[in-house]
Amino acid sequence: MLHLIALDLDGTLLHTDKGLTDRTRSILLKYMEQGTHVVVASGRSYASLPQEVLAVPGIEYVITSNGAAICKKSTGEKIFHFPLKHTCASQLLQLIAETGAVFETFLDGVPYADADYVNNPTKYGASPHSIPYIQRTRKPVPNLLSFAADHIHTLDCIDLITATPEQKQMLLTKLLTIPGIYITSSVPYLLEISDEAAGKGSAVRKLSAYLDIPAKDIAAFGNEENDMDMMKFAGIGVAVANSPDHVKAAADYVTLSNDEDGVAVFLEKLYCNEQIP
Repeated sequence: MLHLIALDLDGTLLHTDKGLTDRTRSILLKYMEQGTHVVVASGRSYASLPQEVLAVPGIEYVITSNGAAICKKSTGEKIFHFPLKHTCASQLLQLIAETGAVFETFLDGVPYADADYVNNPTKYGASPHSIPYIQRTRKPVPNLLSFAADHIHTLDCIDLITATPEQKQMLLTKLLTIPGIYITSSVPYLLEISDEAAGKGSAVRKLSAYLDIPAKDIAAFGNEENDMDMMKFAGIGVAVANSPDHVKAAADYVTLSNDEDGVAVFLEKLYCNEQIP
């Protein structure tokens, strides 16, 4: 029996249109009825989590901002919180100022972004289908660099927005010289930076200790680089079919794609004790 299921949202649990299907909701409720903890594990900030997921009864904990915070769903209270150290944040802001990189930052569970990026996401590399999500969730700030500097002691994380693979590689090379940070990516145009204690894998590990659940009784589902560490930690790591090849290689199993309810299909088989291929 699984005692904890950790679920990435975008590209994994949710369909491409960001919807949660009745089939997926139903199997999650069945697991929670038998005592399994179902945990959201997202790169999203707390404020940008989809309400239809938060409305599923029985979900108690949410991992947000790539593991920078673990919150109680009912109140938003942080039971673990790893904001960027101000020394790291200072070096990141200096890098941004020197390179002119466009960025966004999460502060107290709320995402803030440069106003021009919010108005024109595809100009900076975002895919067209992500435009409604970005414009709905990001709070535009005219001078984001100054805003971030004013809150340098309390930033959850910083995401660098890259328009080209070459820019992404250039910024990554520079980031690797900054100690004390965790770097990952959930979509091709982002470099997501948080404290070295963060990461979804680290967060699931902390929550497993908090709830006294061994790794062997945990399943983790994902589709991108930022999901790989939690899939490797869990006793059962599952990638959806729409994942890149290196993410599939890091998983124990590969299920159907997010748009084919891959998470639900896999969990239904486990629930009914069916053979997992």
